[in-house]
Amino acid sequence: MNIGLDGSYAILKNNTTEGNYSKIVIDAFAECFPRHRIYVYTPRVGKHSSAASLAIPANINIKQPRKTPYKTLWMNWKGVVDEMNRHHVHVYHGLAGRLPLRIGKARACPVVTIHSMAYAYYPKDYSWWDRTKRAFNTRQACSKADTIVTTSKHTRDEIIETLGIDKDRIRVIYPAVDRRFLVNVIDAELDAVRAKYKLSKRYILVVSSLLEHKNVMAVLKAMKQMQDHDINLVLVGRETDYYTNVLRPYAERNHLMHRLQHITRAHANDMASIYHMAQAVVAPSRMEGFGLTIIEAQACGIPVITTSGTSQQEAAGEAALFFEPDDTDTLAKHLDQVITDEDLRQRLITADRQNIQRFTHERLATELDALYHDILKR
Repeated sequence: MNIGLDGSYAILKNNTTEGNYSKIVIDAFAECFPRHRIYVYTPRVGKHSSAASLAIPANINIKQPRKTPYKTLWMNWKGVVDEMNRHHVHVYHGLAGRLPLRIGKARACPVVTIHSMAYAYYPKDYSWWDRTKRAFNTRQACSKADTIVTTSKHTRDEIIETLGIDKDRIRVIYPAVDRRFLVNVIDAELDAVRAKYKLSKRYILVVSSLLEHKNVMAVLKAMKQMQDHDINLVLVGRETDYYTNVLRPYAERNHLMHRLQHITRAHANDMASIYHMAQAVVAPSRMEGFGLTIIEAQACGIPVITTSGTSQQEAAGEAALFFEPDDTDTLAKHLDQVITDEDLRQRLITADRQNIQRFTHERLATELDALYHDILKR
């Protein structure tokens, strides 16, 4: 089978949810199905791009426009369609929530992964342009795709509620955990990363976009309520207006700044070490497409606390502690328990190992391969 994959986010924006997911899918297919020929399409591969972070065996071909000055237009309009026809692609998968506008001219069967509908439920967290672009791409892709893939049942239900899509057109396929988080990290690496980012010896970790619906404010409030006043909070996520105008002023007013460290951008290769050194990972969002942070933390053997009634609970399984998004009392109690109760920590770590078995490269690649074959049969 010849498979076309949108690799633009995997190569150019791999610090995003869509980018991480795209990279995992490409790597999983390359590893598990060497008999398939995989074409990865991207508008460009720069000198300092992350293309080198992709596994590039013989069955992967990275394709980009050769001469056109309008490289984004090539990806979103007709150029990439002409390329996939020339390569005799059987299935084209838009991994980042979009399909080329002229996908109807392709001989390939189109599939799209929709990651989240947060822009529709929390419009204030997105600029007018970002919200409009996401809404257009989602509606256009869902109308053209033979099958819509989502990474959680929650996202599937949100797509049905928001767009009125037939449930039978949607397939839930969970992502896999990146193999970077499954390897043992030696002490020398931990020491180097701690020094690089000036990390404290004891900290709680949140890896998240710093937007209102990500609910990081709940963690700051819980930090104030905890019995342990010496542990710090490390936030990993780019600086936003919400952080500058809301989160940071709250921390200043409540004398938390000396316990707060904000890392605006951490190198992907350092993230496993940052997880490994945390006392606990909190995933406090009110709404997520899935929750890669949760399975990354679990792969590193770190206790997770996350919100109930969300796709994050779906990801965490039985291997986490849960709280309602506004219940900071319970969150503070869970944090104190995880830090002081060694039996609880060990139970969660054991459950971590069991839960991440649901998120292997082999399972992801096999389910996608079965989906592609089903589409071609139809």
